[in-house]
Amino acid sequence: MENENFLTRDLYLASALVTLGFPMLNVDLQIEGNNSRAIGYFNFEKEGVLNDEKRTTLKDAMSEYNQGRILVEPRMYMNNLQSLKSTVVNMQKNPMSTFGEDK
Repeated sequence: MENENFLTRDLYLASALVTLGFPMLNVDLQIEGNNSRAIGYFNFEKEGVLNDEKRTTLKDAMSEYNQGRILVEPRMYMNNLQSLKSTVVNMQKNPMSTFGEDK
């Protein structure tokens, strides 16, 4: 069975998707590299669709992002970027914390 979710470790792409309104399911934390650096893997529904006038799909949004043509509100994008970054740092400092998971 094919995975129904889209995972990315690209913080900037994740911030753009959240800014556009795609719901993020959760963040998985992985410790990688020699310096035990925390990497957040951001989990989105692969079949996510925004209910805008164009019916934007996750695939369409990623294509626009990769082509450098995605348009987002700058302040909201930066706020989401800082929030996602803080989430990863907090998860590293407090391993018992979760984001988007039922307790």
